[in-house]
Amino acid sequence: MAGGCIFIVGYMGAGKSTGGRRLAQAMNLPFMDTDAAIVEDTGMDIPALFDALGEAGFRAAERRVIERVARGEKRLVVATGGGTPCHGDNMAFMRQHGKVVYFKVGLDALLTRLQARRKERPLIADIPDAELKGFIREHLAGREQFYTQAHITVDADALDGERMASVIHMIGSGRVNP
Repeated sequence: MAGGCIFIVGYMGAGKSTGGRRLAQAMNLPFMDTDAAIVEDTGMDIPALFDALGEAGFRAAERRVIERVARGEKRLVVATGGGTPCHGDNMAFMRQHGKVVYFKVGLDALLTRLQARRKERPLIADIPDAELKGFIREHLAGREQFYTQAHITVDADALDGERMASVIHMIGSGRVNP
């Protein structure tokens, strides 16, 4: 692939930002996190933006960011929010303007990762501990149909150097999910 963005999708806590930065560094490309871009564009953190504009306002800001980067001159690695591919035609848009890589992580790993930082996540901040695993299971199941439309799916429970090299090879070779 000569140009276009590499969009990283997956559930919250899947490691899109951390793994995306590593992927960008390994490919010698710039990195962008859509949530960070939204914060910069609006001057509000994500929870404040959700409070002020609701999910619809957040999703509109998110779409503006992915359109801007997709139409830009630079090829970059873009970590998207967990819900980005699930709204409107975002997944089709990202597929059209680059490669989409799904960082797939198991339920138990997601639960462990999200419990510690849940206050930063508006969708789960107020869910009681006893209900969190069930919520994640159901919510992930609803989003999976979008995530699996990605060009490439990666087991991201542990993104080691070998697995990252494999992702880079798949991006470069054009090998995609069936």
